[in-house]
Amino acid sequence: MTQDRRSTFRCVRIAAAALALGLFGTAGLASTSAQDATPDAVTCVSPGLPPGTPTPMDDMAGMDMGSPVAEAEDMASPAAVEEEAAATGTEADEATAATIFAAIENYVACHNEGQSTGDPSLYVGLESNNYLASQGYANPYDRVADETGGPPMPVTLLDLDNAMVWDDGRVSADAQLLIGEHWYNHWRIYLADVDGAWLYDEEAALPPTPDVDFVAVNGINITETTDDATGEITYAFESFSGSWDFVATDAIIFNFTNSGVEPHEAIVVQLPEGADPMGILDGSVAMEDVNFIGVAVPILPGGAADLTLLNLPVGTYTMICFFPSPDGAPHAVHGMVQEFNIVEPAA
Repeated sequence: MTQDRRSTFRCVRIAAAALALGLFGTAGLASTSAQDATPDAVTCVSPGLPPGTPTPMDDMAGMDMGSPVAEAEDMASPAAVEEEAAATGTEADEATAATIFAAIENYVACHNEGQSTGDPSLYVGLESNNYLASQGYANPYDRVADETGGPPMPVTLLDLDNAMVWDDGRVSADAQLLIGEHWYNHWRIYLADVDGAWLYDEEAALPPTPDVDFVAVNGINITETTDDATGEITYAFESFSGSWDFVATDAIIFNFTNSGVEPHEAIVVQLPEGADPMGILDGSVAMEDVNFIGVAVPILPGGAADLTLLNLPVGTYTMICFFPSPDGAPHAVHGMVQEFNIVEPAA
């Protein structure tokens, strides 16, 4: 089980649609991991997909491929996923670790090549049926179609370590990645052996541990207020510090807590100067003019989630949630939009 039902890179492509957000779905990936791999040193090796038409996989017959938003309340928290997995894992030996690292770096290389060439089958062909199902796909062809087009977002694999072997037959390694220029993620990537090939099977969030000198943590509360007379719900981001000016530093961690009863997300974007964030929904702001920074998702009722941003420049940004409210409108329509500023440190 992942922290979301759609992959976290995929959020870059469909943030515009304001629905499911997720992991390896939109980015050209560049590998610079600690395992002596460089972008030039890794060449994609992939079986791709055989020509065909979308046909449900036999082992997915009858499955309910519900939307990520609808199922958000049933998701396990990243911490719970990690705690459950930690009880059954053992450290991989040197040879097995090398195999794990190579498989992940190959996936990264194929993702990079697939995005740059417009052939997503290069990396979809390296994903397990379990992973496809967890992302809401009944077959790999639908995923390829969903991955075709949209703006690529470069991702750097910063570090790869802690190779593990699990009692369920899978293996894993912990990866630190930078999506785009600023969005840092720390994930445990699981691989499953399918007919002798290690396929991408799952990802689970780990605590952020960026290799920087200075980290600032800013608490953000998510509230839901119901008008007793009309029943209308107003959603809001509230800064625990009372200020929406944050000093620029090496790494900023936004720690979101959800005080409401609905699941939420927090997408951070930078819009053209003076643009109305609602323009993302009505089309008055062109998506090519929206600078996607990062996202925290899902932020479950009573739960918390982190969004870690590295070296975010001085400027004005927008925090927004597009999850649907009970009336069907995005939370943003009911107030869940907040501008904030990254400011220079005091002299």
